[in-house]
Amino acid sequence: MSQGGNCRLASLALGLLSIAGVALAQRLPAAAVAKTTRQKPNEFGVQDYTVTVIHASAFTADTGYSTDFGSLTRYFPFDTGGHYFSGVNIPSGVVIDYVGLECASTASGELTAELFYVDRYSGTTSGIVIVPNTPHSFDTDYNASPLGWQLVQNAHNSLMLDVYQIPNSEPLFGWVEIWWHREVSPPPATASFDDVPTDHPFFQYVEALKASGITGGCQASPPLYCPDSALTRGQMAVFLSKALGLHWPDNF
Repeated sequence: MSQGGNCRLASLALGLLSIAGVALAQRLPAAAVAKTTRQKPNEFGVQDYTVTVIHASAFTADTGYSTDFGSLTRYFPFDTGGHYFSGVNIPSGVVIDYVGLECASTASGELTAELFYVDRYSGTTSGIVIVPNTPHSFDTDYNASPLGWQLVQNAHNSLMLDVYQIPNSEPLFGWVEIWWHREVSPPPATASFDDVPTDHPFFQYVEALKASGITGGCQASPPLYCPDSALTRGQMAVFLSKALGLHWPDNF
């Protein structure tokens, strides 16, 4: 945890009860976030990323703003330093690979982004990702390699973001980027369908459809999925509508 980490818990105690996005994060090894890079992650590929941006205006802090670099940015009191917090609303079950800190500074480490969760009742923290800035004009620092940090929802934990400014520095802060992608949930220990056992190559994916309510299989007794049967256009419509949550209300 960064400087002043022990002091943050008192200031978070009341605010955490109102945070909407809740998630539980697995602890990351320190080596996974030791280096940073200003190279933008690859946005396209087999697992495309969704980028959640937490703008400077979302952080609780008594600081000013400027329009430098053509964007609203936050500047900090020069001699005080301190922590600035924001809640993060990212779906449970996704994998976070990159955290980016968009800022401008004259020295390394003037600004640090930390992504972590806090237990609402015990106040304990865990799973911190540290992304310190490198000296440069307004630009983004990212961790050098994918983090592979999977979030698992827990109603008693809140995902939080902390931007920490060291004293006697005066960086400009624009936003924090969180790059994440969805992942198929792990399969259960036992099979739901007799014709898709646990060693079937599509077991994990069929079970994910079953658990999501997208399919109930092709037969109830005995429970079968019929993995080798052809899919009709009608069945495809059911699969896609349930998976995408398609709903068109008559009135808005």
